[in-house]
Amino acid sequence: MIEVGKNVKVKIYRDTNGHSFPVVVRNGVFPACLYLNAYLNGNHNSPLSIGKKGVTTQAPSLNTRIKYAYELKLLYCYFADKGINLVDRVADSEFLSRVEVEDFVRACKLYADDSNSQDCSAVVSITDKRIRDAIYATANSHSQVSAHTFRQRLIRLRSYIEYLYVCHHYDQADTENKVKTDDKFRVFQLYINKFISGSRKDNTITKDPFESVISTDKFFELLEIIRESSPKNPFKSSKLRNQIIMQILIDTGVRVGAVLKLKISDLVDDWDNPRFLITRTPDDATDTRRMPAANKTKALSASVSSDLMKLIKLYVSTVRASHSNAHEHDFVFISEKGVSSGQPISYNAINKLVGKFGDAFGTPLHPHKLRHKWNEVFTEKAEEAGYEAAQIEDMRKYSMGWVENSKMAQTYNEFKLAVKVQELSAKNQSKSVPSLGGASE
Repeated sequence: MIEVGKNVKVKIYRDTNGHSFPVVVRNGVFPACLYLNAYLNGNHNSPLSIGKKGVTTQAPSLNTRIKYAYELKLLYCYFADKGINLVDRVADSEFLSRVEVEDFVRACKLYADDSNSQDCSAVVSITDKRIRDAIYATANSHSQVSAHTFRQRLIRLRSYIEYLYVCHHYDQADTENKVKTDDKFRVFQLYINKFISGSRKDNTITKDPFESVISTDKFFELLEIIRESSPKNPFKSSKLRNQIIMQILIDTGVRVGAVLKLKISDLVDDWDNPRFLITRTPDDATDTRRMPAANKTKALSASVSSDLMKLIKLYVSTVRASHSNAHEHDFVFISEKGVSSGQPISYNAINKLVGKFGDAFGTPLHPHKLRHKWNEVFTEKAEEAGYEAAQIEDMRKYSMGWVENSKMAQTYNEFKLAVKVQELSAKNQSKSVPSLGGASE
């Protein structure tokens, strides 16, 4: 077998208009497959997969295409190692056999993405070693991915095969060979759809809704060690910047993309209501990062405390101002050392600093965990203030930037709902279970 994986990477490039796009490359620079990358950065809604809302001509967001890129890298490396050229297969009116589909299905289940290995120049979430191991190892020697990840990988294969079919065979005049090709294509669709539809039943991981994402004791410990002056702070430099970033994530519940996008011009230093604006500016020409910051939610404003706003302004006027490169852009948070000094901070840098704080107090930590914790605290404080459930949900949707029909509020409410159910159950049990504390009978 040819170990293709070690030569295939996902890289982020920028076009002449400053727009970033991912490419699956081979040997550092060459596109692994022209069809693969044309599909990756094109419109993914083929005439064969019209959704309920119809076909859109808009390409997916950069973050979505990066996710697709790793799914495509996986299937490209897998089939190349098997000696199967998907483009030639489809062009020759042949598709994957039952055995070939089943083998790919098994490989897709065996390993998880390593999201912590991403960086600004080559976002690598599935290492080459894991690709090869997953292909050849048994299910018993590797943990399985979630049902969602497994399903998305199969959907990507189906969608890419559909794309190749459209390129080579769609909308041609009917001939005997064309009819045979269409029949083979439909057989492939039906067979892989069986695995896709059945994937929802494969999740064996059960989340305990009663368990807080960060326990109260650990949360207070975290609030202590992020302080610049804390003796437990794990950083030797950039302490003020790191404290502010952590406090923004903890105090507002915003996503990392919102922190990365934050500009000095977005700061509103009102005496009574200090806040910052969370904007949606796709393809921001001033963002020179290979992975530009993206805000997934609606545009809104996030309130912060007066003390936090003072820290932000202090950071901007002192630390940030001391870096000459920082004067070339308006983004608040910058890299403070190395060749990128003065440039906007990256996704990878924030993920690493959050993870390092987690290591310092013995709890695995990532930015989205802080978003979950903010929602727990928000629910508790809102209930203490006397707000009704419907009001709390409306306020939460605004704070999180969700659309009106979003179901995410229910996800974040699971912890509080579990607590309430436990309290009611305990009261009922105390009435129905006889006392065993030594009372005389």
